[in-house]
Amino acid sequence: MILILLLAALVFNLLAQGLLKHAVNGLGDNGFSIGYITKLVVNPYIISGAVVYGLSFFFYVLALSKGDLSKVSPVSQALTTIGVVLISVIAFNEPLTISKILGIALLMIGTYIIFNY
Repeated sequence: MILILLLAALVFNLLAQGLLKHAVNGLGDNGFSIGYITKLVVNPYIISGAVVYGLSFFFYVLALSKGDLSKVSPVSQALTTIGVVLISVIAFNEPLTISKILGIALLMIGTYIIFNY
């Protein structure tokens, strides 16, 4: 049950981050002005990302209620990191470097150890 809740939280978290990245890619780099902040606040991708983050938070809290913090939190963070790297490469054409591959491998090993022992 915990794994299902963590996976639901992960999916919504990754979707939220993808929506937010998509939103800011379209806005350009205008610094931190009032106009830029206004564009962020009314952007439908930002609003959608915030709502989806809320869903992620809900499933994460449910996972915490069912398991140990010392297992749930590190596993959640590792899976999110792995997912973000994969989405950044697939959806946003960011480079997949050797260091990212090594990091993902180490996170997978560590996640397995933390969750199962």
